[in-house]
Amino acid sequence: MTKHWPVKWQTLENKARFINQVMNGSVTVRQAEDLEGGALTYAEIKAIASGNPAVMEKVKVDTEVRKLDQLRASHVNQQHNIRWELKSLSDRIERAENRHAAFTADIATRDAHADEDFVMKVGNREFSGKGAREEAGNALNTVVMSWRDDRTLKVRGHYKGFEILSRGSEFQDGKPDIYVRGKATYEANLNPESPLGTIASVDHVLRSLDKRAEDEQRDLERQQKALADYKTQLGRPFEHEARLKELLAKQAQLNAVLDLDKHDAQVVDEAADTKEVPTTFVARVSGDRPTAMTP
Repeated sequence: MTKHWPVKWQTLENKARFINQVMNGSVTVRQAEDLEGGALTYAEIKAIASGNPAVMEKVKVDTEVRKLDQLRASHVNQQHNIRWELKSLSDRIERAENRHAAFTADIATRDAHADEDFVMKVGNREFSGKGAREEAGNALNTVVMSWRDDRTLKVRGHYKGFEILSRGSEFQDGKPDIYVRGKATYEANLNPESPLGTIASVDHVLRSLDKRAEDEQRDLERQQKALADYKTQLGRPFEHEARLKELLAKQAQLNAVLDLDKHDAQVVDEAADTKEVPTTFVARVSGDRPTAMTP
């Protein structure tokens, strides 16, 4: 019995080295990487130690199946995100189209009054002629500041076909907010210390309409392109589906071959040509050589 032990220890050492390679990932690409995501069972480790050649193939297949399963899950999530983006983009595109149409209409309103002399109406009073800008600015500042505690948005004046509105600040002791409104509403800047500064801010809003329209058009085109791209990706099948099905079939075959529950009583024994009945080895020190004991 003892004459087989040097062979057995060498065999087990070789198998242990293979197990270590499997566990540390040194067995080529895809063979054993990412094993901590699917630890070997005790029965599988016994099968490795038994020298069963199907086990290494199973490790390869299981590892690749896990990788492809992860890729498929990512693909499913991507398709879900695409469906969400399609709906979101459609809504955003509709709002962008409405804003761009409003900017375009407001540009037309502004341009229709481009050649007119300065005329601004604040409350029921109209300002025009020499010094009208400063007088209108002073009147506008006065009425806006007088309603600084009112958070209701209300019309305070009219200028070049647009309404000028204000409301009190949401912050205590903050400046009131003022706006210019045509088809869309634009924020201006109130300058309580400079009536001309307030009027200049209103004029700046009107001059900036062209840039607003251009920026909105570029953003609209970008979103429309993204929408078209998402539509081409929607419903795209998982590119590795055929390979995954092939591996799953192979995995089922290997699982059938490695029906390890039927081998629970099997013991590693390289002396397959002997008539011995496999026994349970109990470690006992006899000199410096392990001895097999039969209960």
